[in-house]
Amino acid sequence: IIETSRFNISRMLSDAKRLGFVQIKIIAPIARHDSLSLQLKSVLGIRDVQVIGNDRSETTLTSVGRAAALALTHVHRPNSTMAISWGRGVEATIVEVQSDSLPGLLVTQLMGGLSAITSSVSAEELGRTLAQNLHAQFIPLLSPAVVSNSRTRNTLLNEESISQVLELSRQASVALVGIGSHGSPSSEEVLKQFKLSKSLHDSVAKTYSGDISARFYDSNGRAVSTEMDNRVVGLTLDEILKIPHVIGVAAGNEKAKGVLGSARAGLIETLVIDVACATEVLKLINS
Repeated sequence: IIETSRFNISRMLSDAKRLGFVQIKIIAPIARHDSLSLQLKSVLGIRDVQVIGNDRSETTLTSVGRAAALALTHVHRPNSTMAISWGRGVEATIVEVQSDSLPGLLVTQLMGGLSAITSSVSAEELGRTLAQNLHAQFIPLLSPAVVSNSRTRNTLLNEESISQVLELSRQASVALVGIGSHGSPSSEEVLKQFKLSKSLHDSVAKTYSGDISARFYDSNGRAVSTEMDNRVVGLTLDEILKIPHVIGVAAGNEKAKGVLGSARAGLIETLVIDVACATEVLKLINS
């Protein structure tokens, strides 16, 4: 116990603030919608569903990111590996992550980079930031996510530097993924990276419901195109399914189809979404 007056404590705090040693920040509690969460947990069969409302002081995506960051720090463990995909939801989560140092914690990527999408932060950049926030070691996957043909993909997979990172991702105990959805701008941007023939593009555009890590799936979570999958450098949906704890993040009603497809595939263990997305998912189920 410090034996001093309140006045002296106040003066010391004021001096510390002025010198930049102390910052006072008010963090609003996360607004959780328990009734919607329980309803979706029941109908989707997902172990942990968190439906988040937005606070007036921050965007909905920021609120969802804060909740997902808490979920992430609750499940990471020493001497383990955490793998990530990419996207606005993943980015919103990573910037909110704060944690004490854990021995032996590794961070890596589920997929290569999507550098051609200039409006997004790459998986490599996100991984480095997450590793820094977790005081962990980052192991990058130095490859594009989408390549021109399956022969190029196979050549890259035979490179030891790439195959070792992908094997590390397969051994991950936790994965953080953004959930794309039919018609959402991020998913359309990823689809463009494949530069498909018009007939295949039109077929995929009609069939897909969502995407995770550049893997496109239908309303039941099944892959929509073997040709596309054979051009992706990253874990397959089946491999992601084997990761013990996958945290999926999405915000906005336009993400509902992707969320529903991922749930039906059993890909997600913890789902963190906003009220608009949750409401739209329920509409799709009941339609």
